[in-house]
Amino acid sequence: MNCEVELEELSKDFIKELGNIGTGNAVNALSQLLNCPLEIDTPNLRVLPFQRITEIIAEAETPLTGIMVEVFGEINGMFLFLLDETFTGQVVRLVLGEEITDFTSLTEMEESLLLELGNIMCGSYIRALSQLLDMEMDVSVPQISVDMGGAILTAAMSRFLRTSEELLMIDNVFCMDTGTFSGRILFLPEMETLHDLLRKLEELQNG
Repeated sequence: MNCEVELEELSKDFIKELGNIGTGNAVNALSQLLNCPLEIDTPNLRVLPFQRITEIIAEAETPLTGIMVEVFGEINGMFLFLLDETFTGQVVRLVLGEEITDFTSLTEMEESLLLELGNIMCGSYIRALSQLLDMEMDVSVPQISVDMGGAILTAAMSRFLRTSEELLMIDNVFCMDTGTFSGRILFLPEMETLHDLLRKLEELQNG
């Protein structure tokens, strides 16, 4: 049985719980950051092959904002939060009261704001993962990139010698007074981390 099929079989309940906890962690912090009421619909979490995720991300014909947070410890890999120009612009408008004039050349304040947004979203799921698996992990300082989705994903993958061929993709819908916006989180585990996750999920399932 390959890792993708095995993970898919073991992780259905786990993934649902990860989504619930991660979303719950994020809502209050995001509402405070954006200074407006906010709800996040039940996220759609899927384990997909790298090639399929590349195809999905490539469907976006405009640059994306990507915030990368590396995790290390008992779990090693990268969390990547992707948002499109519409959502990026709305966040900046709400908090800074200004329009982005050039998405490829963000100001220091715009970058700082978006890094905090990505840190909240990625951190919410990192804490949920740590809690559910009872595994310790540390996080890096977040980094930002504005580029086509495929280029951002390739850059994130290049940081590791051996990454899993399967990634966790979390699609979130953010509901605010000003509209509904979409954001996407990817978890790129190192190969050894994927095997550790499988062993831990088996223990939880059989425990």
